[in-house]
Amino acid sequence: MVDFYIEPLSSAQLDIEGMLAAQWRHTGEPEIECKPNWKFYRQMNEIGACMVVMARRDDVPVGYLAAFIYPHFNSVDHLIASIPTYFVKEGPGRALILVSLVDFAIQQLADRGVIRVDIDTNAENSAGRLWELKGFKLAKLGYSLKLKRASETRNA
Repeated sequence: MVDFYIEPLSSAQLDIEGMLAAQWRHTGEPEIECKPNWKFYRQMNEIGACMVVMARRDDVPVGYLAAFIYPHFNSVDHLIASIPTYFVKEGPGRALILVSLVDFAIQQLADRGVIRVDIDTNAENSAGRLWELKGFKLAKLGYSLKLKRASETRNA
């Protein structure tokens, strides 16, 4: 059985770090190093704007999710949340664990007064169908342009 917990970043960070290599192989960008901005996560955590959810099977971490909570940019009285990162280890029931992890997080966010949750997925490794089945709607399209470093574009 998998249980879900909201945990302080300080206690969850080592467990998350233990899963980063697997997550990066699955959804990362091979040309850049996986090096989370822990300072930013800690700052957001200190002001109550970061929620970390851990999925554990018999106290062993099998997944995690991070959500950032902040006032709507155009309506300061309304909270929204963004879930930019989540991961569940490969194994039996992975999709069910991921969906349950998101369900747990959404309920916790709703209990905090959040009115909208935005969740990111990678176009090349999309979990979009899962989110659609959970009631999420495609709300925006984003594009990404990888820039060359200045040293790569200069003439020698």
